[in-house]
Amino acid sequence: MKKSSLIIGLLMNLMPASNAFAARGDVTPDLNQCAAVMDSKVYSTSDFSAYPRDVAFECLYSCNSNGNLETVKGSTKIRINNIEEDIAGTTCQGVVMKKVPWGYDFDKIRPFYAPDTNIVELKRWAFQNIKFNPEINDLEKERLMTLKKDLNTISSSFIVAGMNGGVSTIYFKEAGYKISKIAEGLPMNTKLLDEVIEQLMVNKGTKAAAATPEFLIYPMISNAASWRIQSYLYK
Repeated sequence: MKKSSLIIGLLMNLMPASNAFAARGDVTPDLNQCAAVMDSKVYSTSDFSAYPRDVAFECLYSCNSNGNLETVKGSTKIRINNIEEDIAGTTCQGVVMKKVPWGYDFDKIRPFYAPDTNIVELKRWAFQNIKFNPEINDLEKERLMTLKKDLNTISSSFIVAGMNGGVSTIYFKEAGYKISKIAEGLPMNTKLLDEVIEQLMVNKGTKAAAATPEFLIYPMISNAASWRIQSYLYK
């Protein structure tokens, strides 16, 4: 794409919402979901100098808990290095852009599972309002089923690595078996998963001694099950 087209697309993204997204309606999120509110993005910084630069903006989100809609303000800070990142990284979560002849334009708003976010205010709202019980939360059950598949794949790889790498990598095999046990109970039994997450909270992150099973398990769970972790409490 020509640079001029990208610049035009960027300008479309920076235009006041009333112009860029005019005559487009809001999306009502389903239970336990949030959706960006149309026309709500406001920049907290006004520095649009050369790259790289730090950008901060706020969006409003409509979030559904027990059938009741609540508006939550979410703040995002991001470092952007080029025009492409400016377009992709400065949209409200769930806002989908599309390529058009002049660059990029608004496509649609896609609701998302409320805890599945890096936005502190939304994550906090989710943990205050959503039940993570897969027996009553279908979205949670779906994610736990996906996690089960991912953990089984990872555990198999770790076990093979531990068997083929000699004494120095034996902890890979131990980690693989532990991960397999976590996956075994999912989606309905999250006891072992919750124990790892509890330890992550105690450690305020993925701290673990090198050459131990936890050295592999903690960062993997932190990434694969990020929606279940109150990472905003680490600081």
